[in-house]
Amino acid sequence: MRHCIFFGFLLLAALPLSAQSPVDVGRGGMQTTALEEATGADLFATNFEESNVGFLHIYVDPTDDPLETYLLRGREMSDTAVAMLPARLRRLAKDDDATFYATLAIKGIDENLYLTRLDAPRRDQIDMFAIRDGKVKHLKTLAYLDCGGTECLQMDSYITDVNLDTDFDLIQIARRTTEQNGTTDERRTVYYMSPDNRRWKVTEELDVPWEGIQFYEPGHEEDH
Repeated sequence: MRHCIFFGFLLLAALPLSAQSPVDVGRGGMQTTALEEATGADLFATNFEESNVGFLHIYVDPTDDPLETYLLRGREMSDTAVAMLPARLRRLAKDDDATFYATLAIKGIDENLYLTRLDAPRRDQIDMFAIRDGKVKHLKTLAYLDCGGTECLQMDSYITDVNLDTDFDLIQIARRTTEQNGTTDERRTVYYMSPDNRRWKVTEELDVPWEGIQFYEPGHEEDH
């Protein structure tokens, strides 16, 4: 059974789920052009490159080598787009002298989901947003790498369709690593997005092929 599920993952990679047009956002996938023109949400959406994904590993690359293929490198967000982010994240960026990058727009349930990358001196992280009711709403932190002294905290995510119902599922793995003891704490969590309110909810009902879910290791070749 596990081999069948893993084979399904491979088939899924060949059946990409495409992002919608930036104006196809809001409640029920309705056209919200007038709302966006009134709020500036269209300017936020146009910062992102639409991408077709079937199996996406989301991680922080601390080296960010421009010669490497890193799908989440993105481009620096405009001041207008940054101003639409939640105040908590804007304060974090200001306090840490960090920079926001717009990376990908991927298809959610009747809306686009926008992924940003925060590049700070100590902690880098990747977050997911949606445009709802004319506002940019934070949905989930997807990845981070926070290293200070002898300790590192890391979280990676995988976005894919585990049960092949055509909607994305979210797999997250997190760990704490120290120079002295190596990995001391590790956790795994699986979410599905409820069609009713489009929020991520924890589930234990999906059969995840964990052998294919691994942390990004700097210096190791990543299969994009």
